[in-house]
This record gives sequence, structure tokens and C-alpha cells, in this order.
Amino acid sequence: MTDSAPLILLIEDEEDLRDAVATLLEMEGYRVAQCIHGADAWNWLKSHPRPGLVLLDLMMPVMDGQAFLARMSRERMLEGVPIIVLSGSPFHPPGAVTYLRKPVSVGALMEVVRHFLPSSGEGSEGPHTS
Repeated sequence: MTDSAPLILLIEDEEDLRDAVATLLEMEGYRVAQCIHGADAWNWLKSHPRPGLVLLDLMMPVMDGQAFLARMSRERMLEGVPIIVLSGSPFHPPGAVTYLRKPVSVGALMEVVRHFLPSSGEGSEGPHTS
């Protein structure tokens, strides 16, 4: 994977799910930054490059997904960056481009991610060359 691969910010408090989603995305050619709650993501965003996409859980400790979305809206830090909510909650908060209800299938997740953020063309088969 290269530094030019699209960057996804994954905000999820469940470690097993976070690791599984990150591994899947990396196999598909994305770079993934992992944060455990909204406050962690807020701090990460202040000192790292802007992601191309955010995957956000709603129900988390410290700063939940709704509070994170509200703060991002006020601060305009992620203006123009698609935010996809992955949650067991039936609530679809304002500020998210789409909502996927947990448990989400790999196919549905990848379809939505690819729609909003095409990969660099690298995946489990390595870089594609022409």
C-alpha cells in the first residue's frame, strides 16, 4: 500500500469489529486510521491529514457518534468528507451521507465505501499495472 492510497478514518469502540473492518479495507487498497471514540478521532484529526471518508459508530463512550457529528458540523473540520454511520441504533443522524445497520455485510460495506471513495487499485492481489 502506498501513501497515496485513500485514507479512511474508522471510529469504532469495539476492538474486534474495528480490527476486522480495518483489515478488510486495507486488503482492498485503503489506508485506515483507527480511533476508539469521537474525542480520540477529534484529537487525531487535529494532527493528521484529512481523510477521504469516515466510518462512524454511534454508540461509544467518551464522545458518541452524534456528539462527534455535531462538533464536526460546528467546526467544519470535515466539510465535504462523506461520513458513513455503522451502528446497531436505528437512528440515522443528520450529517451522515448514509447509514448501515450492524451487523453489516462485507458486500454492503464495500459497495458503499467504493461508491464514496474509489480505492487506489491495490488489494489482496497487489498493485494493478497496465
